[in-house]
Amino acid sequence: MENNDDSVLAASLEASLLDLRRAEETIKYQHRQLYRMEVRYNELFNSLGDAFCVIEVLFDNNDHPVDYRFLKVNSVFEEQTGIRDPLGRTMREIAPEHEQHWFDTYGRIALTGESLRFEHRAEALGRFYDVYAFRIGDPKDAQVAILFKDIAERKRREELQAYLLRLSDTLRSLSDAVQIQEAVTQLAMDQLAADRCYYCEIENGNAIIRSNTVRSNLPLSSNAPFSNFTIVTNAINAGQPFVVYDAHTEPALDEVSRQACIQFQAISLIVIPVVKEGKPRGGLGVACCAPRKWDAGEMELVRETAERTWIAVEQAKAGEALRESEENYRSIVNQSIAGILKVCLGGNIMFTNDQFSSMLGYSGSELLKLNVNDLIYAEDQERNRLAFTALVSAGTAYEIEKRLVRKDGGMVWVNNHISPIFDKRGKVEAATIVSIDISRQKELERQKDEFIGIASHELKTPITSIKAYGEILAGLMDKSTAPIIVQLVTKMNAQVIRLVKLIYSLLNTSRISGGQLTLQLEPVDLNALLGEHVLQGQLTTSKHHIAFVEQQLPLVFADTERLGQVVDNLLSNAIKYAPKGGDILVRTESRGNYVRVSIVDFGMGIPKAAQEKIFDRFYRVKEAATEAVSGIGLGLYICREIIEKHQGRMGVESVQDEGSTFYFELPIYRISE
Repeated sequence: MENNDDSVLAASLEASLLDLRRAEETIKYQHRQLYRMEVRYNELFNSLGDAFCVIEVLFDNNDHPVDYRFLKVNSVFEEQTGIRDPLGRTMREIAPEHEQHWFDTYGRIALTGESLRFEHRAEALGRFYDVYAFRIGDPKDAQVAILFKDIAERKRREELQAYLLRLSDTLRSLSDAVQIQEAVTQLAMDQLAADRCYYCEIENGNAIIRSNTVRSNLPLSSNAPFSNFTIVTNAINAGQPFVVYDAHTEPALDEVSRQACIQFQAISLIVIPVVKEGKPRGGLGVACCAPRKWDAGEMELVRETAERTWIAVEQAKAGEALRESEENYRSIVNQSIAGILKVCLGGNIMFTNDQFSSMLGYSGSELLKLNVNDLIYAEDQERNRLAFTALVSAGTAYEIEKRLVRKDGGMVWVNNHISPIFDKRGKVEAATIVSIDISRQKELERQKDEFIGIASHELKTPITSIKAYGEILAGLMDKSTAPIIVQLVTKMNAQVIRLVKLIYSLLNTSRISGGQLTLQLEPVDLNALLGEHVLQGQLTTSKHHIAFVEQQLPLVFADTERLGQVVDNLLSNAIKYAPKGGDILVRTESRGNYVRVSIVDFGMGIPKAAQEKIFDRFYRVKEAATEAVSGIGLGLYICREIIEKHQGRMGVESVQDEGSTFYFELPIYRISE
């Protein structure tokens, strides 16, 4: 019996040991799985395009949020905040002046569990953030997860664009040089919250104040501050910007200039000269009574204001001169730094000033033997002809940028303001042209476009890899994947797709500006192409009904892919700008030698003042109703360029709050004999 008992005990012990080994193996396997999941989680966490962190909100005894501690951050965190080694530290330790708004917001989220999406400035960090915050874990832990990105640059661009629009509207309504200078200095001073703003012109090497706008209770002098600031005057004459952050400590100031700054309470200062043909012609100065760290955006704003003011002032002066008698007109315009012409309706040059002759390298007598079309670059002639024809028929002035050919074969970019001259019966009999050399500005634009093209091209490869990784992550997820991970991966992939579209828009813009947009032309059944894209567009919305009203059309000669891109963009805009839903109409019609395609929505519409600019590159309508609609202002610009590349034209008809009709017209395809 004892042997049997021993055998049973041994067997039981062996079974127990076997179970123990199995349990150990199971534990090891689970540890390995947990390790793999942690590695995958960290890879995902650090691959996010936006910054991400987890914080613990700290409350006082009255449940009032007073601080928060960083528990976890991803690799993008430092880039988006400038904060190094945040883990375990509190925000009050890192930035004592951080606004209470942030603590109140995160405290409310920790207490209520209600997530929040918002945009707010962080003055202490010098940033502006787009934030999505939500509570995680046990409510007792008061932990909040924050997904955010610095949008300060976007906000700066938006503010600059809004300001430049106001500036353009102001300049457009004024024709007197003094009024222009006074209005601009007031506008710039208010925009920058400064205490002084000066507009000066350079005469015989001296910077002479033409407009001096100051806050109340500040000393005012017709010569201040430039006549007292030798170093500033030297900088202007050298065509260089001059910036002072704090006159008390600025090492670049000599003692005389320092005391002049202090005397006139110009403690911080920006002066941007306007340089034309290698010489300083004017300048804009902005000053504050206290130290100030001027940033790149503020300096760009002053530069743009100075350039546009100078052009507006010069055009105003030229326009005023043209209204003088013929004798005074000839003596004055020959001293103008703008080129001035008078041409008959056939284009023959009737008068030219010395500046225009110098600009193109001709003598005045040589130009009087030429037609103005002889001077226009071949690729710009048709566009110029259409604009001039409209001036003759409607009698309205217009502005155009184009290229002129010098006598030596070189090319000059000019901004021309063309005004009609009427006879006694009110009919147009001639035209005056005020021509400003903008070759330097165009070269800068070319360099910017080249940079955009290179940067966009270089971004294609990494963003394609990121997109692939995102899709792999999405494919690896299953029902056991944590919801927050699913949510973050989904959002990441959506943002990657958005970034891909942006990059291709920038690439298209670069190709257009570089004249590299090519077309693969073939006979196209426009109705068939539209039908296909209408069906695709309908799949993207459940709130809209897209109706296709077609008329039998002749063939057009077009690039199918590029034309489809135009249709998709117009349908997408119709959907976005009619957010309440409703009907969208796509119509085709034959009009003799061309066909027209119209896309009609019944959404928010476009203000009359914006309709002339809606096809400009990077232009967006600044209305409260459009703030929630995403975009960078390239879609319609690209569409118009594609249509014009097809020898067609594009336009818009719109009534605000009633809807818009975007249309394009293409010539019909004719089989050559």
